[in-house]
Amino acid sequence: MKAGEPVKTPALLAPAGNGESFAAAVESGADAVYLGLKLLSARTSATNFSLDELAFLIPYAHKRGVSVYVALNSLVTAVEIPSLLNLLQSLADLGVDGLIAQDPGVFYLARRFFKELPLHASTLMTVHNHAGVNQLARMGVARVVLARELTLEEIATITARSQVEVEVFVHGALCYSFSGLCLASSFRGGHSGLQGRCVQPCRLRFRQGRREGFFLSCSDFCGLPFLPRIKKMGVAAVKIEGRMKPADYIAQVVKAYRRVLDAEEKDGDAALDEAREMLSRTFSRRLTSGFLGPDPSSRVLSPHRSGSSGLWVGTVKNVTEGKLEVSLRHPLAPGDRLRPETLEGREKRGMTVAGIHSRRGEPLPEGKAGETVLITGRGDCVPGDRLFKVAAKSATAGNVWRKIKGEVSDPLPYRKTFRDCAEVLDELIRPSQVSPGEQPEVVILKVSRVVDLLEALRSEFHRVYLTATRLNLEAMSRKNLPAKMLRRIGWSLPAIIPEKSVEYWRAALGWYSKKGWKAWEVNNWGHLDLLAGEQALELMAGCRLNVRNHAAVREAACWGCASVVFSLEITKIELEHFAAHPPVLDPIIAVYAWPALFTSRLQPSLREEKPFFSQRKEAYHYCRQGDLATIYADSPMNWFGKLHELRAMGYRRFLLDIADGPAGLPPNPSTLLRGYQRAGADEPYSLFNYERNP
Repeated sequence: MKAGEPVKTPALLAPAGNGESFAAAVESGADAVYLGLKLLSARTSATNFSLDELAFLIPYAHKRGVSVYVALNSLVTAVEIPSLLNLLQSLADLGVDGLIAQDPGVFYLARRFFKELPLHASTLMTVHNHAGVNQLARMGVARVVLARELTLEEIATITARSQVEVEVFVHGALCYSFSGLCLASSFRGGHSGLQGRCVQPCRLRFRQGRREGFFLSCSDFCGLPFLPRIKKMGVAAVKIEGRMKPADYIAQVVKAYRRVLDAEEKDGDAALDEAREMLSRTFSRRLTSGFLGPDPSSRVLSPHRSGSSGLWVGTVKNVTEGKLEVSLRHPLAPGDRLRPETLEGREKRGMTVAGIHSRRGEPLPEGKAGETVLITGRGDCVPGDRLFKVAAKSATAGNVWRKIKGEVSDPLPYRKTFRDCAEVLDELIRPSQVSPGEQPEVVILKVSRVVDLLEALRSEFHRVYLTATRLNLEAMSRKNLPAKMLRRIGWSLPAIIPEKSVEYWRAALGWYSKKGWKAWEVNNWGHLDLLAGEQALELMAGCRLNVRNHAAVREAACWGCASVVFSLEITKIELEHFAAHPPVLDPIIAVYAWPALFTSRLQPSLREEKPFFSQRKEAYHYCRQGDLATIYADSPMNWFGKLHELRAMGYRRFLLDIADGPAGLPPNPSTLLRGYQRAGADEPYSLFNYERNP
């Protein structure tokens, strides 16, 4: 926000996952609606919209003064770039009011070829300080959606220091991990949360010793009481989460927030009471103040409650010929929407109640609390599953599209293909005649301890990156290293740098740069702002920038990166494609890493010295690192056994990372190097997504 500008009431931004919820948001007072398409959306479980439907929705909303934003916020793989270009052409023709994205390749392509598209940076970009906001402003972003883990004070400071609009979440579900840093769903089953396929492992029941609970499950977030303070900060928009929520939920939540946003200061208490009454009619998890209130760890985490949202209406006793026998705790009617949950706490795909019958088979208009009934519907349930009612039957669902299409006689025209696709694809590929396979092999190591750095420098590693912590920065400042050794050392910057620490980091990075330290690994786009103005740096785009396509590589190159580490979620199929079509920067492949599956500001009620287990006996390790909680799998990602395949593809630059992982478990540099040299992986290990489909 620019100094001297008058503070405006923030716009109210509501979600929509289908036509009915879109209409509910518009009619209930939203200033803007955000939605996903059937491709490249980070909520693939929502119904989402086609381009033909969007051609009706935009004029319908604009007639009422409501903006429409499209969430194109999934990571994009290299083979999806042609589809992305076609989609960007269509959205530019349709005149969407904002494009919400997380993939850096989207920003590159939109800035180059679709300048009319207003770009919004998704919360999946993990923007948590003003350095991140201002770097994205340089990248052409008009608005940044901040991380949900920020306090009121942090939001106010970031907004005051930002060069573009800031948007904050004020209501809805909370993830345990920072959005954009969660690898748990992908690591265990290949369902990437960064591609909209999260299976919510943080909602599961876990065991540690004799204790069981939902240790990582978060209650929902309600920022209603804080709206008066947020209104004065100058944020551009307040956002409601819930693209998978039904229309009646969207309507009540939008009306509640509209009531408080529009209230005069003298009417604030009455408006808040009315809004809370409206929210009481919605199906949700327990509501908390999230990170805006005191002591989030004790208030947000719900270890004794299931993570499922909605009203627990009953438990499946038996399944016979497609009918679920259920003892009802609350009334249920045909058309109600249910979400089943397994005994271990895993949510299944939702189902709609098609019919309700007595145990003798007689049809019933509804089931009453206390009755045992037979339920029909398209669901995959087994005895023991608990059923949660997440929406009541709506009588308007069939009429919404008839109303919209009846009112919009001329849907907006758009092109379905981008005519210069072939030329753009050629531009994204390395112009050099020298392929990666013709280069000498380079082995890079990452460590977190100075003692490991010194050991590694006596070995054959070409470069060693040391994790940049305050302790390490201050320890290394007292060492007088020869220039030859200095050229082999780099700093790896942490993905999270709190707003209060930004100026310390800016000063420290400037001091080291001037002392001749030129190699830096950047793991958040805000790091580029911290290093702006320093000369002759050698920047490596780290895996936490989530690069998985040629346009994303181009974007990293635009901001001074000389090499790029591909996303840890990348697959063999994608690597083969990159090998056949080399990107413009030297690709580095992480072949050993023990990444944090969750990175959080919430400290769970777990002990650090003991592993904890899922109901499937998957082991995890919790570590407290300053103010952050990190959770690891019981085994590392190890591709040493695949080195022959990677070399055959032409790759020659490999990263070995022991800077992260459970305390005491990662090997020392010498042991790790021996494993690399014999191209063999010691059990236990994981291939992560190497052999999975993208």
